[in-house]
Formats: sequence, structure tokens, C-alpha cells
Amino acid sequence: MISIPFFIARRYLFSKKSTQAINIIAWVSLLGFAIGVFAMIVVLSTMNGFEKLVFGMYNDFSPDIKSFPTSGKVMNINPSLESYLDKNGIQYSRTLEENAACYYSDFQHIARIKGVEPSFNTSSGMDEHLVNGMKSEFTDSDSAFAMIGLGVDYKLATRVEDPNCWIEVNAPRRGDFPIGSIESVNQRALKPIGVFAYDDAINNQYVLVNLSFAQDLFERPNQISSYEISVDEKNRDELLEKLRINFGKEMIFKTRYELHESLFKMFKSEKWFTFMILAFVLLLVSFNLTGSLSLLVIEKKKDIKILKSMGVTVRKVRRIFFLEGFFVTVLGSAIGVIVGLVFTLSQMKFGFIKISGAIVESYPMQVKWLDVILCWILVLTIGVLASVYPALKAGRYHD
Repeated sequence: MISIPFFIARRYLFSKKSTQAINIIAWVSLLGFAIGVFAMIVVLSTMNGFEKLVFGMYNDFSPDIKSFPTSGKVMNINPSLESYLDKNGIQYSRTLEENAACYYSDFQHIARIKGVEPSFNTSSGMDEHLVNGMKSEFTDSDSAFAMIGLGVDYKLATRVEDPNCWIEVNAPRRGDFPIGSIESVNQRALKPIGVFAYDDAINNQYVLVNLSFAQDLFERPNQISSYEISVDEKNRDELLEKLRINFGKEMIFKTRYELHESLFKMFKSEKWFTFMILAFVLLLVSFNLTGSLSLLVIEKKKDIKILKSMGVTVRKVRRIFFLEGFFVTVLGSAIGVIVGLVFTLSQMKFGFIKISGAIVESYPMQVKWLDVILCWILVLTIGVLASVYPALKAGRYHD
């Protein structure tokens, strides 16, 4: 059975008021809530999409767990650690990376030469990030072949399809040599056979080579920069704890999150900062609701007196105008949520809003239902608070 406050509030919502301004302000409030919720869902979903895109690139290139020497840039190969990982069936790759000068034709670029092993192709999802040419197997027989980042390819103006395209790589030798002499520099030649694309920070600096080539170039026999370990996320924390207990004195272990902690925090802080700005906008919209309800209370003074004579309590009178504001909030937020979800899901499926000159063709979006629920709860809370004052004011006319 419909209660009297609910019935009257519903009639007030859709009935024509004597003052047209009240209708206009009420519908502006409803539209404001709809647009506000729509904007929150679209903006947060876009930020989620970019976050997923960037982290997906970093996640592929960065291992689940990475080890570093406790001091210096390199460490000796650790048979005990490798035996432990092999025994537990855990995939890993030795890596060695340092900076070197790369030359091709009239172009030069300081790149990050990273020596890897064949298992790197699997852990890095190289098949999905190869944009030109072919991938190297990173075996000793492929030691002269290299894969270069999209940014490096652009800066050196290389042509991986050209069999005569060879990059000259120069790295300083270890030891005491006369400054500027030929003996002070190791010179090697690399044949780029593939171009990969991850994030710009990766694309602009990395050249991937076979591990033995990097060890020879940098004169680091049997030495590496790190172990890159691949493990399921559900087993990651347990493995990390065991590695730190058993090998923590010899090397430092970090998860993918710890490797890019600042980036993760930046995305999260930007997202919630944006959420707070949009929440403030909705708070401003709520003043329209408070104003329209206050005007409605003034217009319905006679109705309030009639309800008093019929025995309606102050509490029920207040509930009428409170429900009026609640209905406006619910209807406006529901429209915003529906339109926002339709727009976002359509963009995810059809990608009708394009991006020019980017690694993706259209704006990436991802709906997180927790965001939708938080937006709706926020709007309902603001709407409820905005309805309290007019409802209390209506109760005074009952005295």
C-alpha cells in the first residue's frame, strides 16, 4: 500500500506548479545530477582504460618479480637461486642491461642495451607488441640480431626490412685506457630484425639483444644485472617471501608494483582527485535542488495547512518534501548511470571516439562497477543532504 507522503511527493514531482520557475529549477537539478553522474562514469572509465593500457604494457615488459644486486650494477650468476627456481618449476630469465651509444647512417642515440634469454619472449608477450619485422629468439645463434623499441627505430631511422641495415653499438671498456683512444671503446654491430611497442618510456630507450652479446659488449662474463622471475599472481607473495628469506642477503627482490610504485600511485591519486572535483561539481548542483524544494515548500503552504487539518503529522509533512528531493536525485542519477554506461560500453565495443597518432586507435575505457556504485552512492548522499533543509522548513509551516 502506497503511503500518503510517497503518493503526494510523486504527484508534486510530475504536476505543474503555479510558478514556472519552480519547474525549471527542479528539472535543471535533475538534469544536473544526470550530467554529473554521466561525466563521472565516463571520466573514471577513461582513466581506468588508460591505466589498464599503460600497466598492461609495463606488466608485459616488467617481470612479476625482479632481483637486483645488493650493491653495484651487476652480480655473478647465482647457481643456488637457479637451482631453487628450477626445482619449483618457476620460469626465469637472466638479464644484463647498460647504456651504450648506437649509430646508424647519420643518426645516433644513447640506448639501453638489454641482454635477455629465450624465455623473455614468452614472459614479455612479445608477439602482441611486435609492430614491424620479426622477433629474435635471443639464442646464441641469434646473437647478432636485435629488437628495437619503436622510439629507437624512429630516432635512428632504421629499416628492419633492409638486409644492409646494421646498427653500430659502442660501449666503454672496463679498465684504464687513454681517453679518446679506439682501445677504450668496444664496437659491435647489430642487425635489427624487429620493432616492438610498449610504453613510450620503454620504446624510446630499449634495444633487446642476446645475453651473451651484452656480456661480451660490456665485458661482463658470467655476470648479470638481474633475474626476471615469472610466477602466477596467487603464488607471487608466497614466493617473494621465500626468496627474501633464503636469498635476501645476496640480492634485493621487488614485485612489479614495487618497480613502478610511483606510476601506480600517480594514476590512483589522479583518479581520486578527479573524483573529488566532480563530486564538488555535484555539490554545487545540489543547491539547485535545495532552492527548488524551498520554493515548492513556500508554494504549498496551503496544502500543508490542509494536511494538518486532516491529521497528518509534522513527520509525514517533512517526509513528503524529503521524498520529493530524493525522487529528483534518484531519477537524475539513474539517467546519468544508464546513459554513462551505454556511452562507455559502446566506446569499448565500437571505439567511435578516435585518437590520432597514438598506439591505440580510440580512447580506451574500462568500466569498474565499484566506481559506478561509488558514484551513485555519492549522488544519493548529496541529494539526501540537499533535501534535509527544505523538509525541515516544511515542518515549520505545520506548527
